[in-house]
Amino acid sequence: MSGPVDRDPGLQPERTLLSWQRTLILLVLVGILFMRGSLVPEATHIPEPSIAVRATMMSMSLVLAGLLALHVQRRWRRFSHGTHDPETGLPPPNLARPWAMVTVCATVLVLSVVLVVATVLAV
Repeated sequence: MSGPVDRDPGLQPERTLLSWQRTLILLVLVGILFMRGSLVPEATHIPEPSIAVRATMMSMSLVLAGLLALHVQRRWRRFSHGTHDPETGLPPPNLARPWAMVTVCATVLVLSVVLVVATVLAV
């Protein structure tokens, strides 16, 4: 159990890439939904943040999606389509690197706090 383990990559790298692509598409859609206003133009009973706050939220979501897409693309190319590290021959490191997870979590937290505060102030 202490020797190198042969690994059959199969379709796992492609499934991981597709999963990240779905996540990025969802992040872009959520970012675009921030620009959605009320369905009833003069409805004032549903508080919503100003257009500037919503545009900022959309921009930050799209920037985050762009950063993650760049990370996923660079990793895919660097590690021979996600199968192995060409320098060491070992399986590639985990895609969810700590800096990526901290960036995603911190950005989502900041966006949530800004959205709640802006909505409360709009009341």
